[in-house]
Formats: sequence, C-alpha cells, structure tokens
Amino acid sequence: FFKETAATEIYTEQIVGSVRCVQETEYMGNRKEGVPKYNNLRHCIQLTFKDLGIRGFYKGASAAFLRQLTYSSSKMLVYEKIKRFYSADVEAIGFFRKLFAGGFAGAVGCVLGNPGDILKIRLINDMSGQKYKGLIDCFRVTKQLEGYSGFLKGLNVNITRAVIINAAELATYDQAKAQLVLKLKMKRDSILTHFTASIFAGFFGAFCSSPADVVKTRFMNELKSGSGQYKNGFDCFVQIFKNEGPLAFYKGFVPYFLRCGPWAIMFFIAYEQYKYLSLIHISEPTRLLSISYAVFCLKKK
Repeated sequence: FFKETAATEIYTEQIVGSVRCVQETEYMGNRKEGVPKYNNLRHCIQLTFKDLGIRGFYKGASAAFLRQLTYSSSKMLVYEKIKRFYSADVEAIGFFRKLFAGGFAGAVGCVLGNPGDILKIRLINDMSGQKYKGLIDCFRVTKQLEGYSGFLKGLNVNITRAVIINAAELATYDQAKAQLVLKLKMKRDSILTHFTASIFAGFFGAFCSSPADVVKTRFMNELKSGSGQYKNGFDCFVQIFKNEGPLAFYKGFVPYFLRCGPWAIMFFIAYEQYKYLSLIHISEPTRLLSISYAVFCLKKK
C-alpha cells in the first residue's frame, strides 16, 4: 500500500517542466540562483529539456518518493479512520464531515511529509547539481547547516495548503462518486466511475489550493534564500494580494492543474484498486485464519 500510493504521484509530480514553471512564475527571485525565466509552460518545457534532457523532468524524484511515502499513505489511513469513526456506512457521511476528515488527514500527512517536501524543492532548485550530490547529501547538508528544525521550515504555510487541497480533493471525490452512482447509475466499482470522480476532485482541489500553493512556494523559497522579504506566511499572502492583486494567486494555474489533475486520476484509481485487491487477498486469508483458530479452540475443548 505504501509503495503503491506513493508511486502513483511520482510520474506527475516529477514533470518538473510544470513544477519549475509554476515556481518561476510565482518567485522571480530564483533567477539569481541560475534558474532561467519562463514565459509560459511550453517555454519552460523546452528549456528544461534543452538544459537537462529527459532526466530534468525527474529531478528530485527520490525526495518526491520519500514525501509521498510519508504524506499520501498517512493521510489516507487517517481519512479512512475518521470516516469510519463517524459511521460504518461511509456513504451516509455528510459532505462537511468529509471536508473535515480530509483536512485533518491532510494536516497529519503534511507534518510527516514536510521534510521530504523541503528536500524535493531544494533538489529541484539545484539546477547545476553542485550543491547536493543526491537525496542523502541534501539531507546531510540541511541537517548540518540548519539542524532538524530546517526540515520543518515553512510548515505553517505547507500545512495550510495540505488542509485545503485534501479537504477539497478527498471530500469531492467521495461526493462525486456517490452522485455518479446515485444519479447516473454508474457502477460503484467501475474504473470509469473512479476516473470521472477523480477529474472533479483534481480540478476542485487545484482551484481551492492554488492560492495556498503560491504562498507556500514563495515563502519556502524566501526561507531558503534568506532575503527576509516575508515575515511569515500570512505576510506573504498580504504582500502578494497588495502588490499583484488576487489573480496572482492563480498564476501558473494551467501547469498546476496539469500536475494535480493526472495525479488525482492516477492516485484514486490506484487506491480503489488497492482497496479491491485488499478485500480479496487480505480479508479472505484473515477470515480463514479466524475460522481455523475457532475450529482449533473447539477441538481443544
């Protein structure tokens, strides 16, 4: 489960043409570190391929895997636990309770996944590859220069984004799936149903979380550069709104959605398949083991 849920995002997460384009659009100060300015998504992809080739789109993949291993797996575990706490019939849970469950699960996952997020961003921004030799070296340098607190930098901004996107994505997916089954009579276990519901989840999650993602990226990059431009996450939000207007929070939305959309589709389909396979390969052996133990006890008596 941990490998499957983590690996589903690596493909889309590591299309660094999208990630780098969003980062540059949001934080022009990266130019001083040798990151070129991108005019649009196409230009970003062209420069990435020209500078680094195919491997440029997967820069920081090891850190991304570490982040998803801790972040996605833990958030889904917490989300499912909270839903079953509310009711054994998860379909009967209200939308706002699902929002709360998704937001809380996202917060837990964010705390566990923040170190991986820090390492991922630093490896991606190390365009020349001179600062870090790899994931382990990036971890070593960060710990040596900043201590363990360095892995929690930007957590307040990161956790806000995680709460928003997971509340939106997870609740919307469950709600959309239920409505597709109820109103359009689609099959609950059909991949087409999961695919359609995940599109709604990906778009709504990207739309709701884009402002937080812009603030998160700028603030975390500012922490890394040490320019002192922003006092905290809220100050970052206020300055962007004041100096650039509300539309600044949706700069780079297309590449951001191109990351969130495919990720949502791949993740939810993989997760549904995991749940289906677990019922066959996990529940059944457990049930047989319980029966065998009961028979053993009866014979003993």
